[in-house]
Amino acid sequence: MHRMNVASQFVPTQVRYLAARWADTNELPRIYDRDSRRANTEKVDVLVRNARDIADTISVDVNGFELLDYTSPITDFEDADAVTEVYRPAIAEFVRKVTGASAVFITNHLIRTEDKSDFNKAYARFVHCDYSLKTARSASLNLLKNRKLDVKLYERAEFAWFNTWQPFDHPVQENPLAVLDASTIRDGDIVDYIYGGTGKTSTSSMPLFREDHQFYYYKNMQPDEVLLIKQLDTRIGRSAVSPHTSFIDPESPSEALPRRSIEVRMMAVFE
Repeated sequence: MHRMNVASQFVPTQVRYLAARWADTNELPRIYDRDSRRANTEKVDVLVRNARDIADTISVDVNGFELLDYTSPITDFEDADAVTEVYRPAIAEFVRKVTGASAVFITNHLIRTEDKSDFNKAYARFVHCDYSLKTARSASLNLLKNRKLDVKLYERAEFAWFNTWQPFDHPVQENPLAVLDASTIRDGDIVDYIYGGTGKTSTSSMPLFREDHQFYYYKNMQPDEVLLIKQLDTRIGRSAVSPHTSFIDPESPSEALPRRSIEVRMMAVFE
């Protein structure tokens, strides 16, 4: 296990990185359930800084994440129709405005609660990105093709993929989300892995541990706050990705309510 010797001014915790043995191999690890996650990752001691005191200095295009005020147009996130027909279009328009994109296309959303019965819906317990960094432009063009759009019209366009992460029902009191500062990531830190078992799979990516990495979180995130997180970007000079994970906060009160949140994934077009 790796350990950090840094002054304890941040929240001490552990996160799961891709195991170091995967650094020098052409084989891709495969993660699709709790057992494969444990087998291919290793716990690392880290310090997660509460970013609220420096929120004004953090931006999604430098650090890969940014906290924004956003009041959801719905309150019942168990209403699947309301999420699809009201929340998703509203959050897409919000992201379009704050990023200056010409268009935003939603790909999917995930609602995470204390339910552990589904690995894909439970709190994500390893530091990960949602896509392979090698496919930013090709994945963007494929999305346009799948939406029956003429990709020739987008030959000069740039693309960025974002997640929005928002709690609902109550503030985040346990299992908060930690984001890795993109400005502390170096070439070679992030490698591909296969997400999925013997059935449907996809190629995603996750970081290998490095001492210089810095994690942040926003303590007690409120239901009227949203975290915008970068996942891919074809634009030169912008942050590429902010890997993320849930973590156990030792400062969570014993009576803390289980965290409930919605994550929406989307692609933004810049023309």
